[in-house]
Amino acid sequence: MGGVGKTTLFAQINNKFLHTPNYFDIVIWVVVSKDMQLERIQQKIGERIGWLQNRSFEEKASGIFNLLSKMKFLLLLDDRWERIDLAKMGVPFPASSRNASKIVFTTRLVDVCGLMEAQKTFKVECLADQDAWELFQKKVGEETLESHPDIPELAQTMAKECSGLPLALITTGRAMSSKKTPEEWSYAIQMLRRSAYEFPVCFLRIIKLEKLS
Repeated sequence: MGGVGKTTLFAQINNKFLHTPNYFDIVIWVVVSKDMQLERIQQKIGERIGWLQNRSFEEKASGIFNLLSKMKFLLLLDDRWERIDLAKMGVPFPASSRNASKIVFTTRLVDVCGLMEAQKTFKVECLADQDAWELFQKKVGEETLESHPDIPELAQTMAKECSGLPLALITTGRAMSSKKTPEEWSYAIQMLRRSAYEFPVCFLRIIKLEKLS
């Protein structure tokens, strides 16, 4: 699901290995997205390893392959929507490499895992109720939660409406951080419920600051 925290998880992985230089020789993070072309993905990889100036697609592929084949690399491909021919771009396949390199990707589509021959898959779940409530409270802030006796109960109701989706909890919590009357909270809950059917698409389409004001 969009907004469940896949990119946040990738950021943590990226930061961890950037600060552990002895584990991988190089860490490459590319946001693929739905409309990104092979040339642009190859360009991002080339920028990271320093191989791209004034060369054709095939020349870049050859250079990338030669360099990465000699490295222990971690390639993070975020937000993939379809199969990508990594070999065509010059990326060595880790299974055929002796250097223990890894390719990790995120996707909303289970079929992509099969098309990419993923060796292991992990489903990123929504937050449990208690974790969701704690995140929501943090984003709203104590001052707002304590501004009226009725607000804590309304806040719990709104947090439950977010169904444990981190992006929903964060976006809504921040939007409600300046709302200090029960009337504002009740109105926001109504707006949230009216738009709840859009959750699977993208929460940012549902809750916008102007809707909650």
